[in-house]
Amino acid sequence: MEPEAPEAGGGPGSPIPRRACDQCRLRKIRCDKESPCSNCRSAKRSCSSTGAGQKPKEPKQRVLISSQYERKIDMIEERLGGIETLLRNLSPISASTSSNAESFTRQPSDKTTPLSVNSRDDTSSTVFDPEEAGDFEGNSSLAAHTVFASEFLEHAVQGTPLQQQGSSPKIDAALSSLRQIAHMHETRRTVSSFHEFRLPGLKQPSKTNLRDLPLPPMALVAEKLREMRHGPAPMMLAVLYCFIDIERFTDQCRRVYFNTDDITDARFILVISGLAYMFLEAGLGAKNPEEKAQYDTYYNMCQKNLEIALSQLNLLMPATLENIEALVTAASFSIDLSRPSLAWLLNSHASHMCRTLGLHQIHTMKDDSPQKKADKSLLFWCAYMLDKGLSLRLGRASILQDYDISLPHIAPEAKVAYPATEVMTLWIKHAQIQGRIYERLYSPGALRQADSYRVEQVGMLAAEQKHLMAQSMELFAEFENSAEAEGRMFALMLKSDEVSYLSSLALTYRAMPPAGTRSRTFSDECIDAARAAMSCHQEAMAMMDDQSLKIMYIHWTILYAPFIPFIVIFCLVIETSSADDLQRLADFVQSLEAAVDLSHSICKLHQLCQVLYNVAQLYIEAKAQQPVDQDMVPVGNEFNMYLSQLGFMPVDESMANFDVGGDGMGDQARSMAQTTQLGDWFSGNNYVMGLLEEDLSGINPSGWTS
Repeated sequence: MEPEAPEAGGGPGSPIPRRACDQCRLRKIRCDKESPCSNCRSAKRSCSSTGAGQKPKEPKQRVLISSQYERKIDMIEERLGGIETLLRNLSPISASTSSNAESFTRQPSDKTTPLSVNSRDDTSSTVFDPEEAGDFEGNSSLAAHTVFASEFLEHAVQGTPLQQQGSSPKIDAALSSLRQIAHMHETRRTVSSFHEFRLPGLKQPSKTNLRDLPLPPMALVAEKLREMRHGPAPMMLAVLYCFIDIERFTDQCRRVYFNTDDITDARFILVISGLAYMFLEAGLGAKNPEEKAQYDTYYNMCQKNLEIALSQLNLLMPATLENIEALVTAASFSIDLSRPSLAWLLNSHASHMCRTLGLHQIHTMKDDSPQKKADKSLLFWCAYMLDKGLSLRLGRASILQDYDISLPHIAPEAKVAYPATEVMTLWIKHAQIQGRIYERLYSPGALRQADSYRVEQVGMLAAEQKHLMAQSMELFAEFENSAEAEGRMFALMLKSDEVSYLSSLALTYRAMPPAGTRSRTFSDECIDAARAAMSCHQEAMAMMDDQSLKIMYIHWTILYAPFIPFIVIFCLVIETSSADDLQRLADFVQSLEAAVDLSHSICKLHQLCQVLYNVAQLYIEAKAQQPVDQDMVPVGNEFNMYLSQLGFMPVDESMANFDVGGDGMGDQARSMAQTTQLGDWFSGNNYVMGLLEEDLSGINPSGWTS
């Protein structure tokens, strides 16, 4: 920048224009700038122009366009051109996405609902309001991460060896997927907080009478109930059978169909949930496409009816055993639909009702009959297990605290044969450990503790989990080679439990500071547990020859509790570029691919895992082509920045080796860095798993070339 050259006539010989005189300026009147001016002559005052109080005139500046500014302008033009090209490429993707047929539960163009396919005008059955203002999202939100990743891929790939070698279709597909997620997060609502649920009567023109809702044909329902009475119990109804037997369920269906008395919301929810599970399983075993289409139609009908009933639930409904049954059943159904936030809301009400009725205290059941006591205990422990599992899944403090429970942590006698009671007792104890993992290792209070405290807690929790796993494996050995269908079912359940135990063990060891040489982020025990869980998952999937069992395994072992091993191996690949671990990710994605047609939730999980696998593969490719101080260096650096914001990058090596004079300051700084990274990693895992509550129909990971 330099002063502007003097204008013509502005040289030393040119007269300098006179300013307005002081008197005219004070009186705020126009001055003719003569000496003296006409106003001063009329008023017979002295006329002077000193310029007092005026801001001196500053010389104008002009921009000197240098080569540096020219390069910056050229870069901006190139980036704008790239954005225009990408937007043109995204237009057909968005058009094709919006014109797709309805998905498993809804049409992409409709307003999002948590349970069913709805028309745009069907406002009475909406559980949450997509038009309300959203919650605050800070720099750590998913939207911020995806926007950052989109910008990174947009300008990091331009002019790099990846593009020059013809790999741009893969980059374009990655960018398209990330932009679809960002756009979806801005325009669509996800069930993520209590504020997004519609309260009864809010913005609803009228309340729907449950008696007016369509139901599946009575003759078909009666036929299926007879099959259930004389045949093996459907696996999809296992949760419902925890509360009622087939005779009671049949009686409840009769009451709803014949309107023998007023239909309560709880009874309607129980019956519709049971019918939905029944038709879902019937559709899996259908003999021809016409029969499957019929069952799917009735399943969707029940699903929509259930949503309507849930949207009209009274938040001040009385605390009764029937209401608790209905809420827990609806929460379980929400988990099967990959809606853990909705399940948390429903089960939270059930948990509060359990405390109101005193189901957590043994002395409140002293006058009950043995059967009544067993029913109450079973109901409480089902709510307890959901509370602890969802607490760890969503990163929230549980409602039912162990110090407030006097009921023995033992399952009551089940309605089915051995070892059902023993298996459920192990589930209860595992749920107790899940609650402790969050409370003692990952809660804000735990993250404020010293490393020595967490190491001590990790040792205690790991020992408890290994003891549970040993008990589970003893039962598995009894039924591993069973030829009976029921024994085979228990063997598969116990094998899936082993995967769940190893997953929790990996999450437990994740809280321990790394002391080995394999990783700067994960301890050797965490890596071993994660790899063992991935291997055990492959064994479990190989045993799942029944589609219902496969759905239950993926829904309740992989989706319900946070499946940490996949994220651990993903982060390990980012840190070490291990080809063996990358293959483990590929094997996991491939195992899900065979089940994507069975459930919309499994399909979304497969999409998400496929995207993460492709990102890991792309990252390794970028790092392998990164010569020092060359074009790929910015790619690696910005990729590291994005993964660090998610908490998926290891502690910086310079910080890991930091030391200050041997006075302990280095250890303190290193401990603080590891604690911060641990909290960020746990939050990042929750963000990634939270994607499963989004509509991922716009993501097409199959377009990423190998």
